[in-house]
Amino acid sequence: MSANMSVISFNKLRDTRERPDAQFVRMDEHGRAIYLFALEYKMGLSTWSAKIWAYSFEDAEMRVKAMRESLTVCGQLHASIRA
Repeated sequence: MSANMSVISFNKLRDTRERPDAQFVRMDEHGRAIYLFALEYKMGLSTWSAKIWAYSFEDAEMRVKAMRESLTVCGQLHASIRA
């Protein structure tokens, strides 16, 4: 994970009308906007981060709940191919 990643307090920003930068918004196959969210977790004395795409803050919370129940390691990534 990037050491220069900043995490924003969604409680403070939830009611603002500012939109995220374009790189943090995508359109799904149905034309709905999906947004990039930052996650944070603690392991031992360290704090780590991850990213997920979700339709809303509530959707992101539901995805984290599902991860708590069923997340598994699929394997190590070695390359990425852009289409």
